[in-house]
Amino acid sequence: MNVLDITPLLSQIIGVLLLIFILFKKSGLGKNKKIKIVLAMIVLVYTFTAFDYYIIINNKGNTSYFGISYLFTHLLGFLLYYFVVLFTNTTINLKKGVLIVVGYTILRWIFFFPLFEYNSLQEFIEFVSKSNYNEWLELEYIITSFINILLFTLAFLRLYKSPFIVDLNESEIFKYKWIKLVLIAFVLLQLGTFISEIVGSFRINNSKVFESYAAYMKFETLLISIFFFVFTFSIMHFPVFAFTGNFEDLPKVTKNKYTKSSLIDSSELFNEINYLVKNEKLYLDFDIKLNTLSEKLGKSIHHISQAINQNAQMSFPDFINNFRIEEAKKKLLQPKPDTIFAISLDVGFNSKAAFYSAFKKNTSQTPTAFKKAHNSI
Repeated sequence: MNVLDITPLLSQIIGVLLLIFILFKKSGLGKNKKIKIVLAMIVLVYTFTAFDYYIIINNKGNTSYFGISYLFTHLLGFLLYYFVVLFTNTTINLKKGVLIVVGYTILRWIFFFPLFEYNSLQEFIEFVSKSNYNEWLELEYIITSFINILLFTLAFLRLYKSPFIVDLNESEIFKYKWIKLVLIAFVLLQLGTFISEIVGSFRINNSKVFESYAAYMKFETLLISIFFFVFTFSIMHFPVFAFTGNFEDLPKVTKNKYTKSSLIDSSELFNEINYLVKNEKLYLDFDIKLNTLSEKLGKSIHHISQAINQNAQMSFPDFINNFRIEEAKKKLLQPKPDTIFAISLDVGFNSKAAFYSAFKKNTSQTPTAFKKAHNSI
């Protein structure tokens, strides 16, 4: 017996341990419970895949339960992308995304429904090899793999481009590099698997297909186990506070340390922060961080975040964006305003998308709708 023979079982054990680690670890990933739930769902899909592979390999395909996990493989791209959105404290149109995922899931299940009648992998192979279904299966695999690879890549780019609210220390930079490297490795892994399957055309028409398929399942579960162990460990120990600037996202030990410190009345510090940001127009700097205020006021970044969270009831990015949006409103209502993109840059946003998202969050309107509404008045 070699190492690959036990990888499906090992992957299940690692998956269960990671689920426990994610759901019950008190610190890590901040106060947003959605982040933990989504990460747990990603690990659950892979744990279920390892279980599926284990059943197939140990029964040599002679079971009616085979390949069920493939019905959920398309969820991985969507889940990983949404996880990065939550992790980086950015936004997407969630309702639209959910509708797309549900619709795509229903279409895939309808497509595979005729194959549910086969009681073993061998019966399925015989049917496919004697019909034209193989071409359709190949096309479905190409579409699903392409969507997943695209979403994995977009998730990495969103992580890479998302700005930090605080400067990282050496340890935090190291963990962040690991997260990026693992994401890149996973994209390359998916891409490599996709290319190898396409080049080989993965035709199910030879007597040794089960042996080659089993070897593939063992190797894939080994790589998945390594990926998720490193990824989950790095994610759970990386300070999400660096993306959100929210005092509540700090580990409990750090938060308690500063809560019980000399900051007795946070309202006084908040007034200083508000005055400084407004009068020096610090919000116009798209790269403003908590460190900027910390240096100017001679206070710790945690105290500043605490003062904003407790008095403004919002995170540091939202606090800064409020000033930017108020400035943008004035520019939008001028007789001959600049383009929306130009205004977004003028008031401190580094992209039109970020400006639209913040403007709608602040006013419940798009910049265009706001301008039209006031022009009509």
